[in-house]
Amino acid sequence: MAHWTETLFREQADLYVSFFEERFDAAEEQADQLLDLLAAEFDADPETALDVACGAGRHVIAFTERGLDAEGLDFSERFLEEARERVRERGLADSAAFRHHDMRELDELTGSYDLVTSFWNSLGYYDRATDERMLAEARRLLSERGVLAIEASNRDFSLANFEESSVDESDGRLTVERREYDVTTGRFRTQLDVFDADEGYEHDYSMEWVNRIYAPAVLRELCEDAGFEEVRPFGGFDGAELTMESDTVVVLAR
Repeated sequence: MAHWTETLFREQADLYVSFFEERFDAAEEQADQLLDLLAAEFDADPETALDVACGAGRHVIAFTERGLDAEGLDFSERFLEEARERVRERGLADSAAFRHHDMRELDELTGSYDLVTSFWNSLGYYDRATDERMLAEARRLLSERGVLAIEASNRDFSLANFEESSVDESDGRLTVERREYDVTTGRFRTQLDVFDADEGYEHDYSMEWVNRIYAPAVLRELCEDAGFEEVRPFGGFDGAELTMESDTVVVLAR
């Protein structure tokens, strides 16, 4: 049976990009906040960046527009086609680079980057051993003063506010999300069903993902075990204090 990432990010890539289009707008502010946070915490002013599992390139584009030499890698050819089209539309084709590559094979990469990023729960798609290898390889790819930035959902917040289902109707579609949490694996399963509200609520399509969301303390341990000496968690890209009320955790590691 194919891993859920094969279905969602390859077979359903167009649906995925379309449904989460609004996240492109958020990437602009996130990039600004992250660069400010790097300067404040590490006096860092990165010139090069590698976004691991870059999807349709939203953060690569944002970094490039802010003067970084940014590169993104993803195993979905359709995501990369979309990313390249977006950089062409913005006149950035000579600045932003994209590579068809699986994040589980970072050991095959060479080079050095001032910033390596892993956003939106991409750490947790596979098993823990894979995540440990990815973090170790990310550290290897960093320049001497380079920083790793991880963004993920805050597991503690997600559990404290867990809902088995939710319904939203907007923009002519009804979206139903059903969620399960496996306490033995720490994995959240989400099934999303979309119905066309303009066509008598006819079922349009479904998407499903099953990823592990690490507790912030475990994220810290994973980074430390990978050899990072300075690991700093925050409650968002803006550098807010991480609390139980933070829905997002951003970890900077060097």
